[in-house]
Amino acid sequence: MTVDAPEHERRADDLLRSHRGFRLLFAADAISRTGSQVTLVVMPLIAVLVLHASAEEVGLLVASGTLAFLAVALPAGVWVDRLRLRPVMVATDLIRAVALLSVPVAAVFGVLGLPQLYLVALVTGFGNVFFDVAQQSYVSHLLGKDRLLAGFSKLEVVANGSLLAGPSVGGVLVQLVTAPGALVVDAVSYLFSAGLLGRIRPSEPEVRQLGERPRLRREITTGLRYVLGHPILRRVALHGMIALLFEFALLTVQPLLLVGALGLQPAVYGLLTGAIAVGGLVGSLFTNRVIAKLGLARSLWLPLAATFPLLLVMPLVGHGWLVVLYPLGYAAYIGGSCFQNVAQVTYRQAVCPRELHGRMNSAMRFLMWGMMPFGGLLGGFLVRVAGERYALWVCVVGMLASVLPMLGKSVFRLPRDAGIDQGGRPE
Repeated sequence: MTVDAPEHERRADDLLRSHRGFRLLFAADAISRTGSQVTLVVMPLIAVLVLHASAEEVGLLVASGTLAFLAVALPAGVWVDRLRLRPVMVATDLIRAVALLSVPVAAVFGVLGLPQLYLVALVTGFGNVFFDVAQQSYVSHLLGKDRLLAGFSKLEVVANGSLLAGPSVGGVLVQLVTAPGALVVDAVSYLFSAGLLGRIRPSEPEVRQLGERPRLRREITTGLRYVLGHPILRRVALHGMIALLFEFALLTVQPLLLVGALGLQPAVYGLLTGAIAVGGLVGSLFTNRVIAKLGLARSLWLPLAATFPLLLVMPLVGHGWLVVLYPLGYAAYIGGSCFQNVAQVTYRQAVCPRELHGRMNSAMRFLMWGMMPFGGLLGGFLVRVAGERYALWVCVVGMLASVLPMLGKSVFRLPRDAGIDQGGRPE
C-alpha cells in the first residue's frame, strides 16, 4: 500500500520541525556541506592556476581526497560501531578545519606546494569517511525507522542545495581573495558544524564494552558478507562502483577542460559547476512524493534509466551558448541520482539490523566510494593519452553504463523485508 504523498510529507515535516536534535544536525550538515563544495572547486583550481599542475597531478589530488574510502572505509564502520557517534562527528569537523587552514597559512609564507595539497586532501578525506559513516547511523538513532525516509529526504535537499551554492561561492571567492584564501570559508564551516553538533543532547545507544568486541577482521567480514549476500544491496553497490569510478574521472577532466582548454574564468567556472546542482535540488524537493508514488523498487532504477541518457550531451560543450550543455547533462544525472540515493539509503538502513549499521554503511562506502581514487587517476590518464574531449566521452559513457546492474529482476520486485512498504511508510 502506498500513501498520499502530500499528507505523508506534511506529517513528516511536522515531526522533523519538532525534533531539536535533527534540526541541529540538519543545520550542521547544510553549513559543512556547502563549505565542502567550495573546497571541491577550489582545490583543483589551486593546483591548476597557482601551482600549474599537470593532468596526472590533478588526478593524484582527486585520488588523495578519496583514498580514505579505499584505505579505512571498512574498519571505520567497526570503530564507529564501538564509539559514541556525535563525538566522532565533532572531532572530524575540527580536524578537517585545521587541515584546511594550513593551506592559506602556507600560501602567505610562500611555501605552499603540491605535496601539502595532497596531504590536506588525504586528511580531509579520512575525516569525511568517519563523519559520513557516523552520520548515517546517527540519523537512524535520532529518527527511528518510521521517519527514515523523511529524514534522508531532507538531508538530500541539503546535499543538492550545497552543490548549487558551494561551487558558485567558491569560484567567486577565488577571484576575490585568491584560491588558497577561499579555503578559509570551508574551515570556518566545519567549526560552525562542530558547534551545532555539540549542542545535540539525546542519549545514544550503549557502545559495546571491550570484552564484548569480536576481532576486527571478523567484524569487517560480517559487514561485507551482509552487503554482498543481499540481492538488492549487491546491485546497488555495483551500480555505485561503476558510477563513482567514472564520475571521479570526470572531476579530474572537468577543470582541465573547462578552465584549461576552454579558458573559463574561475567565477564562470564556479557558476557553471554550481548550475549542475539545479537538477538535484529540484529533484530532492519532490523525493518523498516521487518515492511514495513509484515505490522503493522502481525508485531504485527508473529515475536512473530516465535521466542518465542526457549525459551524452555533455561532450558537446564548447564556446558560447554550447557551454550550457555541460551542466545540462550533468544536472540530469544528479537529479536522477537523488531519488535513487534516498530510496537506497532508506532501504538499507531499514533492512539492516541496527547493530550492523556502521559495518554495513562502511562496507557500502568501501565498495562504492573505494572506486573514487582510481577514478581520479583514470581521469588524469585519459586526458594525457586522449585529450580532454575524448576523456569526457569515456567518462559519460561509463556513468551511463552504471544503470545496467539496477535493471535486474530482484530490483524490479523488491522484497518486503525492510519494515517499510513500497511507498516508504512503516508497516
